[in-house]
Amino acid sequence: MLIHDVAALLGVSTDTVRYYEREGLLDDRHIARRPNGYRDYGEASIERLRLLVQARRSGMSISEIKTLAEAFDEGTLTIDLQLQLLRDKLAGLDRQAHELNVIRAAVTAKINDLESRR
Repeated sequence: MLIHDVAALLGVSTDTVRYYEREGLLDDRHIARRPNGYRDYGEASIERLRLLVQARRSGMSISEIKTLAEAFDEGTLTIDLQLQLLRDKLAGLDRQAHELNVIRAAVTAKINDLESRR
């Protein structure tokens, strides 16, 4: 498959696919080249891209995705490691939600204060 076909299949842009390549998450192990130089994505590269896209959509950073991909490539991507990565992500999201709630409360208080002065 060509890059635009893969991107359409996975619901991402061709720029996203190229970005994963630039970040080293897709390389010659995953992508073949046609005689005309075009990238040729086979089933293995599509499955890897699915993993990358799913991880990104779950809120993982590129650094976290690189850790995931490296463990996958080394054959050390255990369920325990996946659980730890996801639990760490969830804890980070909980911290962010708390911080946003604090900011929201401060903004709401300021709005109430200003409205009471009208």
